[in-house]
Amino acid sequence: GLAEQLISDTPNHSLTLFGRGFYSLGLLHQWQLAGEERHWMIPARKGLQFDVIKSYSRVDKQVRLRATPQARKKFPELPEEIEARLITKKVKGKECRILTSLTDVMRYPSDEIVDLYSHRWEIELGYREMKQTLLNSEYTLRSKRPDMVEQELWGLLLAYNLIRVAMTEAATRKGIWPNQ
Repeated sequence: GLAEQLISDTPNHSLTLFGRGFYSLGLLHQWQLAGEERHWMIPARKGLQFDVIKSYSRVDKQVRLRATPQARKKFPELPEEIEARLITKKVKGKECRILTSLTDVMRYPSDEIVDLYSHRWEIELGYREMKQTLLNSEYTLRSKRPDMVEQELWGLLLAYNLIRVAMTEAATRKGIWPNQ
Protein backbone atom coordinates (compact mmCIF):
# COMPACT_ATOMS: atom_id res chain seq x y z
CA GLY A 1 0.00 0.00 0.00
CA LEU A 2 0.86 3.67 0.14
CA ALA A 3 2.24 3.42 3.68
CA GLU A 4 4.94 1.03 2.49
CA GLN A 5 6.21 3.72 0.11
CA LEU A 6 7.00 5.93 3.12
CA ILE A 7 9.27 3.40 4.80
CA SER A 8 12.43 4.56 3.03
CA ASP A 9 11.63 8.24 3.77
CA THR A 10 11.11 7.75 7.50
CA PRO A 11 14.04 9.03 9.56
CA ASN A 12 16.01 7.02 12.09
CA HIS A 13 15.35 7.73 15.78
CA SER A 14 11.67 8.41 15.11
CA LEU A 15 8.22 7.30 16.20
CA THR A 16 5.37 6.96 13.71
CA LEU A 17 1.80 7.02 15.01
CA PHE A 18 -0.47 4.90 12.82
CA GLY A 19 -4.25 4.88 12.63
CA ARG A 20 -6.11 1.63 13.33
CA GLY A 21 -6.60 0.96 9.60
CA PHE A 22 -2.85 0.56 9.05
CA TYR A 23 -2.53 -2.56 11.22
CA SER A 24 -0.30 -5.03 9.40
CA LEU A 25 2.39 -6.97 11.23
CA GLY A 26 4.38 -7.08 7.99
CA LEU A 27 4.26 -3.30 7.58
CA LEU A 28 5.05 -2.61 11.26
CA HIS A 29 7.93 -5.11 11.30
CA GLN A 30 9.40 -3.73 8.07
CA TRP A 31 8.98 -0.15 9.36
CA GLN A 32 10.96 -0.96 12.50
CA LEU A 33 13.75 -2.90 10.79
CA ALA A 34 14.34 -0.43 7.94
CA GLY A 35 16.50 1.83 10.10
CA GLU A 36 17.85 2.59 13.53
CA GLU A 37 15.42 3.21 16.42
CA ARG A 38 12.42 3.46 14.08
CA HIS A 39 9.42 2.85 16.28
CA TRP A 40 5.69 2.64 15.71
CA MET A 41 2.51 3.04 17.76
CA ILE A 42 -1.01 1.98 16.76
CA PRO A 43 -4.34 1.46 18.53
CA ALA A 44 -4.91 -2.25 19.16
CA ARG A 45 -7.92 -3.53 17.27
CA LYS A 46 -10.74 -5.40 18.99
CA GLY A 47 -10.17 -9.11 19.04
CA LEU A 48 -6.39 -8.79 18.75
CA GLN A 49 -4.86 -12.22 19.43
CA PHE A 50 -1.70 -12.22 21.54
CA ASP A 51 0.20 -14.11 24.22
CA VAL A 52 1.47 -12.27 27.28
CA ILE A 53 5.23 -12.75 27.65
CA LYS A 54 5.72 -10.47 30.62
CA SER A 55 3.39 -8.34 32.70
CA TYR A 56 4.94 -5.11 33.99
CA SER A 57 1.66 -4.02 35.58
CA ARG A 58 -2.05 -4.65 35.18
CA VAL A 59 -2.12 -2.26 32.21
CA ASP A 60 1.36 -2.70 30.70
CA LYS A 61 2.40 -5.97 29.06
CA GLN A 62 5.03 -7.42 26.73
CA VAL A 63 3.11 -9.50 24.16
CA ARG A 64 3.79 -11.93 21.34
CA LEU A 65 1.82 -11.50 18.11
CA ARG A 66 1.56 -14.30 15.56
CA ALA A 67 1.79 -13.50 11.86
CA THR A 68 -0.77 -15.05 9.54
CA PRO A 69 0.34 -17.15 6.57
CA GLN A 70 -1.12 -14.45 4.26
CA ALA A 71 0.99 -11.75 5.96
CA ARG A 72 4.13 -13.90 5.67
CA LYS A 73 3.41 -14.49 1.98
CA LYS A 74 3.13 -10.73 1.36
CA PHE A 75 6.14 -9.93 3.61
CA PRO A 76 8.55 -12.90 3.24
CA GLU A 77 10.99 -11.46 5.83
CA LEU A 78 8.24 -11.38 8.50
CA PRO A 79 8.95 -13.95 11.23
CA GLU A 80 6.17 -16.19 12.54
CA GLU A 81 5.98 -14.09 15.73
CA ILE A 82 6.93 -10.56 16.74
CA GLU A 83 7.04 -8.98 20.17
CA ALA A 84 5.44 -5.67 21.07
CA ARG A 85 4.11 -3.82 24.08
CA LEU A 86 0.40 -3.49 24.86
CA ILE A 87 -0.66 -0.63 27.11
CA THR A 88 -4.23 -0.24 28.33
CA LYS A 89 -5.47 3.07 29.73
CA LYS A 90 -8.81 4.68 30.44
CA VAL A 91 -9.07 7.97 28.57
CA LYS A 92 -12.20 10.00 29.32
CA GLY A 93 -13.96 6.88 30.61
CA LYS A 94 -13.15 4.83 27.50
CA GLU A 95 -10.63 1.99 27.50
CA CYS A 96 -7.80 2.64 25.06
CA ARG A 97 -5.32 -0.09 24.08
CA ILE A 98 -2.07 0.95 22.41
CA LEU A 99 0.30 -1.45 20.68
CA THR A 100 3.88 -0.23 20.23
CA SER A 101 7.44 -1.22 19.42
CA LEU A 102 8.63 0.93 22.38
CA THR A 103 9.29 -2.14 24.51
CA ASP A 104 11.89 -0.71 26.92
CA VAL A 105 9.78 0.09 30.01
CA MET A 106 12.51 2.08 31.73
CA ARG A 107 13.18 4.26 28.71
CA TYR A 108 9.53 4.60 27.67
CA PRO A 109 7.16 4.80 30.67
CA SER A 110 3.59 3.74 29.85
CA ASP A 111 2.04 7.04 31.03
CA GLU A 112 4.25 8.98 28.61
CA ILE A 113 3.28 6.67 25.74
CA VAL A 114 -0.43 7.17 26.44
CA ASP A 115 0.07 10.93 26.75
CA LEU A 116 1.96 11.01 23.46
CA TYR A 117 -0.72 8.99 21.70
CA SER A 118 -3.41 11.38 22.91
CA HIS A 119 -1.64 14.15 20.94
CA ARG A 120 -2.43 12.23 17.75
CA TRP A 121 -6.03 13.40 18.13
CA GLU A 122 -4.88 17.01 18.00
CA ILE A 123 -3.49 16.28 14.54
CA GLU A 124 -6.85 14.78 13.53
CA LEU A 125 -8.62 17.89 14.84
CA GLY A 126 -6.28 19.99 12.72
CA TYR A 127 -7.22 18.01 9.59
CA ARG A 128 -10.90 18.38 10.43
CA GLU A 129 -10.49 22.10 10.97
CA MET A 130 -8.78 22.49 7.59
CA LYS A 131 -11.52 20.53 5.84
CA GLN A 132 -14.47 22.19 7.60
CA THR A 133 -13.26 25.76 8.07
CA LEU A 134 -10.72 26.45 5.36
CA LEU A 135 -12.50 24.40 2.70
CA ASN A 136 -16.09 25.20 3.81
CA SER A 137 -16.74 21.44 4.18
CA GLU A 138 -16.32 20.92 0.43
CA TYR A 139 -15.22 17.43 -0.57
CA THR A 140 -13.23 18.58 -3.58
CA LEU A 141 -10.71 21.29 -4.29
CA ARG A 142 -11.63 24.04 -6.76
CA SER A 143 -8.55 23.51 -8.92
CA LYS A 144 -8.63 21.06 -11.80
CA ARG A 145 -5.04 20.99 -13.10
CA PRO A 146 -2.42 19.07 -11.05
CA ASP A 147 -0.13 22.11 -10.68
CA MET A 148 -3.05 24.22 -9.45
CA VAL A 149 -4.20 21.48 -7.02
CA GLU A 150 -0.67 21.47 -5.59
CA GLN A 151 -0.75 25.27 -5.31
CA GLU A 152 -4.16 25.18 -3.59
CA LEU A 153 -2.96 22.56 -1.09
CA TRP A 154 0.15 24.63 -0.30
CA GLY A 155 -2.10 27.66 0.18
CA LEU A 156 -4.30 25.74 2.63
CA LEU A 157 -1.29 24.51 4.60
CA LEU A 158 0.19 28.00 4.66
CA ALA A 159 -3.08 29.55 5.89
CA TYR A 160 -3.49 26.83 8.53
CA ASN A 161 0.06 27.30 9.84
CA LEU A 162 -0.20 31.11 9.86
CA ILE A 163 -3.31 30.79 12.02
CA ARG A 164 -1.38 28.41 14.33
CA VAL A 165 1.51 30.90 14.63
CA ALA A 166 -0.96 33.64 15.61
CA MET A 167 -2.61 31.31 18.15
CA THR A 168 0.77 30.38 19.64
CA GLU A 169 1.80 34.03 19.98
CA ALA A 170 -1.54 34.94 21.61
CA ALA A 171 -1.31 31.98 24.00
CA THR A 172 2.26 32.88 24.97
CA ARG A 173 1.17 36.41 25.84
CA LYS A 174 -1.60 35.02 28.05
CA GLY A 175 0.63 32.37 29.60
CA ILE A 176 -1.45 29.39 28.42
CA TRP A 177 -0.86 26.43 26.09
CA PRO A 178 -1.64 27.12 22.40
CA ASN A 179 -4.17 24.26 22.26
CA GLN A 180 -6.18 25.87 25.08
